[in-house]
Amino acid sequence: MKKILFTAMFICATIAGYTQEYEPTEGWPYLFKDFKEAIVYFNDGKAESASVNVHLAYNQLQFTDQDNIMVVRDANKIDSVVCEDKTVLINRGNKYVHVTYKTQYVVIGTTSECDFNSLNDGGGAYGSPTTTASTQNIASFSDHGNMAVLRYRETVENKYNTRTLPTINRTVLVVNDRAICHASKRGVNELLTSQQKKEFNKFLKENKIKWKSIDSLIKVAQFLDQYIANDSLIL
Repeated sequence: MKKILFTAMFICATIAGYTQEYEPTEGWPYLFKDFKEAIVYFNDGKAESASVNVHLAYNQLQFTDQDNIMVVRDANKIDSVVCEDKTVLINRGNKYVHVTYKTQYVVIGTTSECDFNSLNDGGGAYGSPTTTASTQNIASFSDHGNMAVLRYRETVENKYNTRTLPTINRTVLVVNDRAICHASKRGVNELLTSQQKKEFNKFLKENKIKWKSIDSLIKVAQFLDQYIANDSLIL
C-alpha cells in the first residue's frame, strides 16, 4: 500500500461514498459534481497537482487544463488521488475506489460506473463529447501521455440540460492492496480456504454482520486482517 493512503486512514464518509444530493447526468457523466483540486500519485513515485474528476462511462481520471478536459491515457500508471477536501481514490483492479475506511490491510470503499443496460434501454448517449480538442500542448502530467478529450465550458453547459445518468454503485473491499471483491459473503468467500470459510461463517453469525453497515464491514475487514498478518490468506 502506498504511503499516501496511510495519511488518510480514517475517512469521514457515508458507506455510499458519494454526496446524496448530486446525480450525474448524460451530459455530465462524472463521479463528482465539480472537478476537485487534488494531488495525483503515480506508481513511479511522482506526484502532480491537478483539478480532477472520474468519467463514469470510461472509468477515466480526467483533469482540466485551461479550456480543455484532459485524460491520462495510461491509467495503470496511477496509484491514488487525494483531493483537497480529503476525498481519497485508489486505482485498483481497473477501478477507481472511493475510500471510506481502512484497517491495517483492508480498504473499504465504493466503485461507481455507468449502468449501460439501463442507459441502452432509454436510448441515452452517456455524455458524448461535444467538441474534440486536438492540442497536446499542456502544462501538467507532461510525462504521462495525455490527450485532450472535451471542451470544459461546453461540457459544463450540458451538466443540467440532459437526463440523469443511471449508475451502479458497489461497496467493495481491497484486500492487502491486491485482491478486490464485492463486500458480500460470496465476495469474501472467494478469497478464503475451505477451513477459513467455516471460520468466517461462524464469525458472521456471532457478529450478526449486516453488509450495508459500515460498522459490520469494519469487523469483516479486521477479520481478514488476522489472516493477512499470519500470511495465511492466499491471494
